[in-house]
Amino acid sequence: MKINEIFKSIQGEGMYTGHPVLFIRTSGCTRNCDFCDTQYHKNGKEMSVKQITEVIEKSEMDIIVWTGGEPMIWENEIYKIIYKTRLKDHHIETNGDILPQKPNLFDYIGFSPKEKRVQSNVLAYVMQPGSGSTNWDIKIVTDLKLNKEMIPNATILMPLSTYTNKDKQIQKDVWEYCVKNKIKYAQRIHVDVWGKTIGK
Repeated sequence: MKINEIFKSIQGEGMYTGHPVLFIRTSGCTRNCDFCDTQYHKNGKEMSVKQITEVIEKSEMDIIVWTGGEPMIWENEIYKIIYKTRLKDHHIETNGDILPQKPNLFDYIGFSPKEKRVQSNVLAYVMQPGSGSTNWDIKIVTDLKLNKEMIPNATILMPLSTYTNKDKQIQKDVWEYCVKNKIKYAQRIHVDVWGKTIGK
């Protein structure tokens, strides 16, 4: 499988914000979003299941986060690695275009759909008895204009990062919306601390 980068860091968003984790960023995606902040995922090198398993074991990290790009492109390879490292907690960050065939192998699934149709598919998927992970979220990145139609069915809202002086107001607006509508708010703390720095 093709891997862009593997690095230790702090989970900066979602339910596990603040936890030390090992990120495995896969190469490739099902989309080409103009607002994507990890366009560099397209670069990478081939690594075998055995090589990645060894990196995970040597890392001594308890939580492994599969991210991208779109890691579900490499679904079968990821399952093989999970089977070999079952003492670890495996999380995946996915846009939901490809729904996991074996969701219960993941200890947490962070869905981040990029269109309403996909969000509807994800909602139907997680609501089926025995089909969805027991630990999941639907995260929507927004400035309350972007992805506006998906906000009502989100479990977490994250403020859009533009890396400009607009960001503080976007954060405040999304914060107030979450208070008013009783939705979890997720600050992207890795962006606050490191900006666009890769591998953090």
